[in-house]
Amino acid sequence: MDWQIKTIARKSALTEEPFNPGDQVTCLIFKDDQENELGRVDVLLSEADDFDLPGPLLGRWTRVIKDPDDESENRRMVMASAEDFFMSLFSGDSVAETAEEELHALQHLLSLMLERKRVLRALGKRQVTGTQRYLHVKSKQELVVPIVEISTELMLKIENTLGDIIL
Repeated sequence: MDWQIKTIARKSALTEEPFNPGDQVTCLIFKDDQENELGRVDVLLSEADDFDLPGPLLGRWTRVIKDPDDESENRRMVMASAEDFFMSLFSGDSVAETAEEELHALQHLLSLMLERKRVLRALGKRQVTGTQRYLHVKSKQELVVPIVEISTELMLKIENTLGDIIL
C-alpha cells in the first residue's frame, strides 16, 4: 500500500476555489479501494458532507487557513488539527474492514505524537504488543490504541500522508 499524499491543498477538491486566510478547511483521509492507496482531499468545511469519497473515510480534521505571518497561531492550529484527526479515528464512521490496518497505524503513530505533547497520557503499564490504553487529557475519555510495529518505511509513508500535522 502506498501512502504518498500531498500536504494541504491551496484550493478545494470539490469546487476548485482557492483557500483564503480565515477559511475553514476540512481534510479527509480515506482508503481508495480501487487504487489500494490512502488518499487525502481538502475541501471547505461547508463542502465536506457533499464530497463523494472513492472509499471508506478513515478520519478528518478541520483547520482555519491562517495568515502565513502568524507563526505561533499556526503552530497552535497544527496541534489542534492533529488532536481532532486523532479523535476522529475512533468515531467508527464509514471505516471498512479493508482499511483496518491503515487505521490502526494512524491511531498508533498519532497517539505517540500526542502523548509526547501531553495531549494524551498512557494508562497502566507500557505495552509493547497488543493495545495501549490512553487518557485524552481534555475530555477525560479513555481510548484503546492498537500497537503497530513502526518501520522507517511506515514513518515516511505516514509523514507524507499527514503532511503538516506531523508534530
